[in-house]
Amino acid sequence: MTRIAVLLPHKDMAETAQRVIDEYHYQIDYVKVIESEDAVNEARLAAEQGADIIIARGYQAQLIKSYTNIPVVEMRFHAQEIGLLIQRARRLSHKERPVIGLAAFENMLCDLSHMEELFDVRLLISYIDRIEEVPDILHNMKREGADCVIGGDTVCQEAEKIGCYSIKFRSTGESVRDAMERARSMAYAVENEKRNTAQFETVLDTSFNGIIKINFDGRIIAVNRLVENLLGKDMEEVKGEMLYDIFPQIDKWVVDAILSGERENCSSSIEIRGRNWMFLAAPIQFDEQITGAILSLHAITEIARKDRQMANHMLLHGYTAETRFFDIYTANEDMRRVLETAKEYSLSDSPVLIYGRTGTEYYSIAEAIHNGSIRKSGPFVSVNISGLKEEEQMSVLFGGRNGGAGKEPWGKGALVRASHGTILIKEIEKLTMQAQYQLTRVILDGALNRTDALPMDNVDVRVIGMTRKNLQYSVNKGLFQESLYYVLHGLTLEIPPLSSRTEDLRYYVDLYFKEFCRKYNKPLVITEGGYECLLAFPWQGNALQVRAFMERLVLMAKKRSVAESLIRKLYGELYPYVSGAVGEDKVVVYQNEEAV
Repeated sequence: MTRIAVLLPHKDMAETAQRVIDEYHYQIDYVKVIESEDAVNEARLAAEQGADIIIARGYQAQLIKSYTNIPVVEMRFHAQEIGLLIQRARRLSHKERPVIGLAAFENMLCDLSHMEELFDVRLLISYIDRIEEVPDILHNMKREGADCVIGGDTVCQEAEKIGCYSIKFRSTGESVRDAMERARSMAYAVENEKRNTAQFETVLDTSFNGIIKINFDGRIIAVNRLVENLLGKDMEEVKGEMLYDIFPQIDKWVVDAILSGERENCSSSIEIRGRNWMFLAAPIQFDEQITGAILSLHAITEIARKDRQMANHMLLHGYTAETRFFDIYTANEDMRRVLETAKEYSLSDSPVLIYGRTGTEYYSIAEAIHNGSIRKSGPFVSVNISGLKEEEQMSVLFGGRNGGAGKEPWGKGALVRASHGTILIKEIEKLTMQAQYQLTRVILDGALNRTDALPMDNVDVRVIGMTRKNLQYSVNKGLFQESLYYVLHGLTLEIPPLSSRTEDLRYYVDLYFKEFCRKYNKPLVITEGGYECLLAFPWQGNALQVRAFMERLVLMAKKRSVAESLIRKLYGELYPYVSGAVGEDKVVVYQNEEAV
């Protein structure tokens, strides 16, 4: 049961409070008269004796709120109490329309609108922030013609010093009763919170998933035992910390969108301590307001490696993926959405199709999808079938005859080597029809059919395809199987080119420029005009082109300051474009639109 303590500055106020408690049968057994300098210590003592809520007034309530975390209900004067005091001051002044000063802490007064009209007086109202301000406040009131001042003990003492009538604040039972009712309402809310917390803690501790509760600011309110074990920290150690400081793997902008109401949920794959987790987030809503969010972590069961020999084989042959999602930098909103979608695809085991131009992050994203999936422990195999003839494609992907005495009749293709893992097929639009048919069977049936005479092999592999062309066009031209197109096109990603991501382009320019300045020991700087020029180029080769260009730029620079003229000259020499003119191709040095 929630307990309430009443701390008041005067004996008569405490007696009034006790009468109200007895009359209305409030369950309060702690009423005490205290000095203001003892307010904080008395509040703490009351809390030690079991008080959950404290009723206090004026300066004492302000002190308790400032220096403790104990809930405080502030006792305010009722309008009728202020009215009675004004009537007394009016009679005391013996004037037809007296000037009456009111000096009090703001938390003591109610709405005083229309008081001047009701009582035919002029009111001078001053709010006290610090007790030391009282003498100055009283002198100002005296200068403005105050006939009488209403206030607390300190105010009345200072009024006497300057020869001004004064009346002390006194509470009737109404203000006490109002405070008691507000304290009871708060106690009811506290009881509900305790009950909800107890229920939530039970859910937390019995859940097989990791659960994190955060407030509207993104600070951790509670975690369950699974998360404690995962972090190696108790809840008290992480409570109040920012979520993103404890879990840097979680995208801040996604959770911020949940807390702001832009999104109703999110699901993703994240890695914590070398293990993959399905990450889910949903807002907590109360009275149509978002007050926080619940985040849950579901362990993703990985396909285990069969043995140490297989792990060594993967490492030696380069069948491992190094990139995680947090390794991929972007400050661009469109690219962030691509990465978020890719994380969601990590939770699936279906094929993924990535549209990406040369030099974009398609390979890194494919690796990150693999590392965020249940196949993380399996091999990651990458093949490029561009330029291979039909027989060569079949051999590379599905295996071919080895020939020779004592050898197996069939060699292992990339799909077999990627079994229990992921295969990335680059430029998948260049697959021959036969290879497309066989790949469709592998995806749909998990079967690798070598010949009609030999039995089928079962292959458990996830396919990620990469292409620079719109496959729908190839389907319409009869160059790509419709069935394979629809199998691949369920989960698609389109990586925006670097030229449309100015924030990321600037990042890569700085990254590679600094890398080669260090490598060649040349302390160079790029002028603002140089940066504007670099950000205006099309960069059709994306990050690969930027890296190659920045190395050449550092090597060629003869002055410490790298200006626009050198950058434009070098780009035009390295990347001229071919324009058809009068039946022949003509090489044109790059110019920006302003130079035309």
